[in-house]
Amino acid sequence: MINLKPIIGAVVATAMIAGFNTSASAQNYNLTLTGASPGGLWSRIGGGIDAAIAKAFPGSTVTYQTSSGGLANIPLVANGKVPLGMASDGEISAAISGQPPYKGPVKNIRALFRAYTAQARFQLTHVIVNKSFADKHGVKTFADIVNKKLPVRVAINRKGNMDSTVGAALLTELGASPDNIKSWGGQVVNAASKEMVSLMLDRRIDMYVLGIAYNHPRIRETAKGIEAVLLPIPDTAAKKVVDKLGGEVCQVKPGEYKWTPNGTSSICVGVLVIANPDLDEKTAYDVTKAMYEQIETFKEKSHRLIKKTASPDSMSTKGPIPFHPGAEKYLKEIGKL
Repeated sequence: MINLKPIIGAVVATAMIAGFNTSASAQNYNLTLTGASPGGLWSRIGGGIDAAIAKAFPGSTVTYQTSSGGLANIPLVANGKVPLGMASDGEISAAISGQPPYKGPVKNIRALFRAYTAQARFQLTHVIVNKSFADKHGVKTFADIVNKKLPVRVAINRKGNMDSTVGAALLTELGASPDNIKSWGGQVVNAASKEMVSLMLDRRIDMYVLGIAYNHPRIRETAKGIEAVLLPIPDTAAKKVVDKLGGEVCQVKPGEYKWTPNGTSSICVGVLVIANPDLDEKTAYDVTKAMYEQIETFKEKSHRLIKKTASPDSMSTKGPIPFHPGAEKYLKEIGKL
């Protein structure tokens, strides 16, 4: 179970300083957006959102608040601790269905707009194995590991992170649950993406399962430091994980990664900016309208990947939850709902 107390304390303090003004005459908003770690993709997206809102409503500010990610952001928004938050489709699906780490279904969250779609491949599950291990044991597919009950040392993300849940679910679906791997003499470790790469380059693990952007620097660093192979994920396994945890089946085409001949089906998730249903309709309407009308500012001031993928169609792509009534009103006006 994730510990929200320190996160909530920090966020509430910021939200009290950066409360929001919904006066029709002022047209000035001071909002808090809770995201993830500083310096990453989500923080850059937060900067783009801030720039877009400020351009539409001069004097407005969207304060980006760091947190442990979407799993923590959802209850912060649902409990009215912050007005806006970011969360992935998988995290939202877990929340509304009451899957761990939630004790029960979370109902009071709504979507304002989509930051990016699953098919943008910003969070794409990679199963990467060291070629020396694959060659030694004759591994061409993941089924070879399972059928031979190989003592593979594998890393997945840290516990409390949705990517860890996806990684464990995929391993289990492929027949290599953590318990099975341990019974074969292998090992499953939990580590952040940077730690995974270090472990792989130091030959302390043989494989990792990591959801991260296509061609992310962590992937390039891995492929530069060792001979790496992208193991294919069967369509059926990817679909079962998506059906259970949310997201979409996506693709890596053969040859897209120059360091491996393999293409594969995979699991990708998109991200929504969410709000509490009690956020007043005008605020939700204005924020959504600003993002569409100032989309070029959003793209210019956001992450470089957003510049290539953001569009009115992508921002209005539905997720696991309904749109906020204010957002829905605007989307209907522009024919995007």
